[in-house]
Amino acid sequence: MKRDRRLRVVVAAACALHTRILLAQSPPPQVIFFNGNIHTLDPSHPRAEAIGITDGRIVAVGSNAEVRGRAQPATRIEDLRGRTVLPGLIDAHCHVAGLGSFGLGRLNFGDAKSFDDVIGRIAARARSLPKGAWIVGGLWNHESWPGRELPSHDELSAVTPHHPVWIKRVDGHAGLANARAMKAAGISHDSSAPFGGEIVRDAAGAATGLFVDNAEALIERHLPAEASSPATLILKAQQMCLSVGLTGVHDAGITPDDVDVYRELAESGKLKLRVYAMISARHAVDYFKEHGPLIGERITVRSCKLYADGSLGSRGAWLLEPYSDRPRDESGKPYVGLSVSKPELLLQIAEDALQRGYQMCTHAIGDRANRETIDAYALALSRHPRKDHRFRIEHVQLLALDDIPRFKEHGIIPSMQPTHCTSDMGWIEERVGDRRARGAYAWAKLLRSGVPIAAGSDFPVESHNPFYGIYAAVTRQNVKGEPEGGWHPEERMTRTEALRAFTLDAAYAAFEEKQKGSLAPGKFADFIVIDRDIMTCDVREIPQTRVLRTVIGGETVYTAR
Repeated sequence: MKRDRRLRVVVAAACALHTRILLAQSPPPQVIFFNGNIHTLDPSHPRAEAIGITDGRIVAVGSNAEVRGRAQPATRIEDLRGRTVLPGLIDAHCHVAGLGSFGLGRLNFGDAKSFDDVIGRIAARARSLPKGAWIVGGLWNHESWPGRELPSHDELSAVTPHHPVWIKRVDGHAGLANARAMKAAGISHDSSAPFGGEIVRDAAGAATGLFVDNAEALIERHLPAEASSPATLILKAQQMCLSVGLTGVHDAGITPDDVDVYRELAESGKLKLRVYAMISARHAVDYFKEHGPLIGERITVRSCKLYADGSLGSRGAWLLEPYSDRPRDESGKPYVGLSVSKPELLLQIAEDALQRGYQMCTHAIGDRANRETIDAYALALSRHPRKDHRFRIEHVQLLALDDIPRFKEHGIIPSMQPTHCTSDMGWIEERVGDRRARGAYAWAKLLRSGVPIAAGSDFPVESHNPFYGIYAAVTRQNVKGEPEGGWHPEERMTRTEALRAFTLDAAYAAFEEKQKGSLAPGKFADFIVIDRDIMTCDVREIPQTRVLRTVIGGETVYTAR
């Protein structure tokens, strides 16, 4: 015991000396924030009272006396009045333009209580539009409706005879088209689904209006262009993100044209968020061959996004065994979901990424999709060894337990969204059974295996508010506190693990841990001021956390009213 105390004293003294050396070597701060309750996530100095900033970077972190002692006559000093400060939060998987679209008025059925509720809202919108105008919306979830049955188009078509309608499920992997939309798309009794997609049909073989995964393109290629410009969508989403404490996002699946928009916004000074963007796989090989990786302070493009399967909610996730609640398809064959990209494509892009130096991020939800992705990564790495590739798997919602150690073995980062667990936990065991559910949203098993988890929300699929994700990670409960004790509570994260997942580990997943994710000298001055200490408050209060100020590069980009 005495030896342990002596060791702690030595470590504390070494940390204090290290801090004094850094303070002595750094330039004087232009701005000092003091009198704060600062969680730095810097293991050498985890707590602090004050932070000093020069030219957008941190030059001092420590006690009030230490940091204020560096002040010069021109230094601006701000009193935090005891408020809690966190490193800027990072959403490691999201869809920026999609959030902006809903923020600007796209029909949002996330709170719809029934399909009748959805139909009523669409009928009201139709009355305000000229005949022939498309009605587009999303985020409906049949699992929250009475009966929990997937909808069909008949009732919807009856109230919208003059308007084509396309509304996507909350996961984005299934959509419902009305009769007018199917007619516009040329869908008939003889239409067939493309590879990796399904046109859902009734007992008579007629299309129900549901199109799953790659079949969604049959309708979407006929949609009119988005009314708002890409820049407008991005800036609206940025406003929403800054207000909830996000200072960085990983935009999962953009086009080369989107890169140009981001660059223009960055050059004009309008882009405040730090964006780590993934090029959609269909563009990746040509894009990186022509441009190579782009690394900047506001926009970085050094990764690609590919889909291995669909989602569990719409039964498109690719499983090793048939679905428990849909064991056979309409033809009587075992139904295991959908492979939306051929495994050889995963291997081809993984090899190209290793040779050209960009990162591969693959959407994989089902246990078969995860296994196939790990297999492709492992084979590519055996042919083209690269130590610091940081290949990622996005979502990782269902794993065979034997595959968990393979993430560490091959250096693969699981990028996971905690609120997906609390949204899906009410029906996941019906989908896959109790045995396989032990590998669902297996955060603790992955963390204990020695890999970091990069956390996000997948917004607009889930709320863009990261405090919902932190709460879900540490409780495995919904905001009502259900179920008591949490769903499979053995998989909960600690508060520190959850905060790391939305900061330092998310930064690591983007090769940016030396620039952001913690508050330490030399890093970007990205931090938030909040109204409670989420590390010590009653856990039920975490979702109610209010962001008072968001600071990026030393600039206050959001202040609560």
